[in-house]
Amino acid sequence: MMNKISTTDTINSLLTLFSRYGLCEEIVSDNATQFTSEEFMDFCAQHGIRHIRTTPAHPQSNGQAERYVDTVKSALKKAINERGKVSECLQKFLFDYRSTPHATTNMTPAELFLKRKLRTILDLIRPAASETHEKNRKRYKINFDKKTKKRFFKEGENVLVRDLRVFQTGTKWTPGTLISKSRSRIWSVKIGNNIWRRHENQILNRHWSSDDDVTATSSEEKQTAEDSKLSNTQKQQCDQQTPILRRSTRKQYED
Repeated sequence: MMNKISTTDTINSLLTLFSRYGLCEEIVSDNATQFTSEEFMDFCAQHGIRHIRTTPAHPQSNGQAERYVDTVKSALKKAINERGKVSECLQKFLFDYRSTPHATTNMTPAELFLKRKLRTILDLIRPAASETHEKNRKRYKINFDKKTKKRFFKEGENVLVRDLRVFQTGTKWTPGTLISKSRSRIWSVKIGNNIWRRHENQILNRHWSSDDDVTATSSEEKQTAEDSKLSNTQKQQCDQQTPILRRSTRKQYED
């Protein structure tokens, strides 16, 4: 609602709408002074908007807008007599109007404009949609968990954490100590005098060797090492079992 209908106020209201929904292609208006001013004409030209003005003293030229104004006025008169506040009645009417299917399109104005239905009180008596959504969510979670390995950490544990300075230091993993768990999978890790925040997917278990070298003990690296060792063992066994072919030293006599 506008308290003033000057050209400046009209342009500001249009800019508010454009910031939410983008520029329109066409504006149809009557011949009021705020629409016939040079300032408004320049505004439309700068934004690439085609401005169409109706014939003077002929409101039927803009019949859709005039009919909608009559509908709003009629609804407000009935609502004000029952409730009182104009602003509340107007918002209630707009909500009901935009969520009601139109007789011509069989769709609500909100669906045509926003490409989705507005959630109303009637949705509370339709549990089927929410139940379907919950079933799909659980199914997606099960499929995701099949490909995700659980990680177990505890406070004070020595770990390896992903070093985001890899391009500077050349090291992907840096040793640290877990301090606390801030969220479901977010840990605070002490690295020297600094505190890093890392997700569990960026943390590996570790143990210290006798040479004080850090060795990652993640299941992925263990599996890779075992596969490599097994491959080398099989290769050695094949070399031992395969007989070595030697060329005969016996002389061959011609017939």
